[in-house]
Amino acid sequence: MSTHIESVEQFDNLVKQYPKVVVDFKAVWCGPCRLISPAFDKLAVAQKTRVESNGANVPDDTIFLTVDVDEVGEIAQRFNITAMPTFKFLVNGQEHSDLEILGASKPKLEANVKALATKSVFAAKPVEEEKPVAAAEKPVATANQAAAEEAAAAAPAAAEAA
Repeated sequence: MSTHIESVEQFDNLVKQYPKVVVDFKAVWCGPCRLISPAFDKLAVAQKTRVESNGANVPDDTIFLTVDVDEVGEIAQRFNITAMPTFKFLVNGQEHSDLEILGASKPKLEANVKALATKSVFAAKPVEEEKPVAAAEKPVATANQAAAEEAAAAAPAAAEAA
């Protein structure tokens, strides 16, 4: 089963907790939403655990969330939801618009859940830039390096004097 979202805080915590998130934006009055809901829940159950080649069950890194746009409109606004159902796919909190689905298409939903499984959670993480090291923060040269630099600087002066 998918997890029904009741608050923005709950949504944000789950998105932080799981590397991959599938979100079904729907409304209780939406007919196509009611039609696709069993398929969405079936995919959620199927993805809950996956069988590795050695036969061991391991927890999946994907969670399926259901957001009722009338109950938690702030989340729907955040994702610019204008039609229901809309399915959004997130990796490390970042939306993958190439996987977005507008409408109740079971084949597209199944295909995009499979496509999400191939997305690397490592590639999606933002790379932190190295901050430049200020002069005062640079490592102090060893005594041998300092002596070599002094000798190199003194060599031209000694050659001029001779």
